[in-house]
Amino acid sequence: MSASLASALTPERIEAALDAAGIGVWEMDWTGRQFSCSSRCKHLFGLPAEAAVSLDDVLGAAHPEDRPVLEQQLQQALDPQGNGRLAVEHRVLLPGDEVRWVRTTGLAVFDEARTQPVRFQGITKDITDTQAGARLQEAQRRELEFLAESIPGILWMARPDGAVTYFNQRWMEYTGQTLEQALDWGWEPVVHPDDLPRCLERWRAALATGSLYEVEYRFRRHDGQYRWYVGRALPYRDAAGQIVKWFGTCADIHGQKQTEDALRRREEELERAYQDLEAKVTFRTLALEDEVTTLRRRVAQLPASNPGS
Repeated sequence: MSASLASALTPERIEAALDAAGIGVWEMDWTGRQFSCSSRCKHLFGLPAEAAVSLDDVLGAAHPEDRPVLEQQLQQALDPQGNGRLAVEHRVLLPGDEVRWVRTTGLAVFDEARTQPVRFQGITKDITDTQAGARLQEAQRRELEFLAESIPGILWMARPDGAVTYFNQRWMEYTGQTLEQALDWGWEPVVHPDDLPRCLERWRAALATGSLYEVEYRFRRHDGQYRWYVGRALPYRDAAGQIVKWFGTCADIHGQKQTEDALRRREEELERAYQDLEAKVTFRTLALEDEVTTLRRRVAQLPASNPGS
């Protein structure tokens, strides 16, 4: 570092730069129990800007629910047997019951014999907006998870190459597989052997073209029985049109298939009955035609009557 640059980076200017970034600076001379912090740091903890503050004041500003964890992390950082580092996120309870989130990081410096700390310094930054975003994402994740588990059918997701990355609980309940067993291509043994080739053929075709995947197949239940399902999946694409993942469902259609089979059997029975009836009618018609022919022949053989007799 050049001399001119070093002279420019005075403590006042460094503190001003940190203050502009919303970062508070604090330091404690552990041997003399003297604590100092920047005005930004005092502001973050809801302390008067001109007041002399102590470490206890800072700890006292922590939210009551988070204070035990903060104190525990602080003790660990000041333990000569540890690495001397503090990194903790916690809430601060400000005047008016306003709650803000902060991230505090620090580093303890120990004596040469490493028997006790001599100095402890660090920074604190307001991360309320970041925490709010993280909480929103977590809330959305929980909502999606709740939605996925609320669906009566089976829900699954897969990578662009077709390997499954997620099944909802319905799959495990029906098949008896664990999630680990089912992921990637571990679901294949559940599909009826007669249906698996058609299933894989259509799945590979959908992966290659990015088109709708739809197939009917039988799944083996945990008790060994098979039921009919219809599987459907569509690709989810990014802004560039590239497939990011596949979202799929499997719906139980066993009752529908049984109804269709019953209707088909009934149609076949009716067709056979019609054919039998048609054959009987044809046979009876031929028999009647033979009888008519015979009667005509007999009538023709009768002697003609004499009108003058």
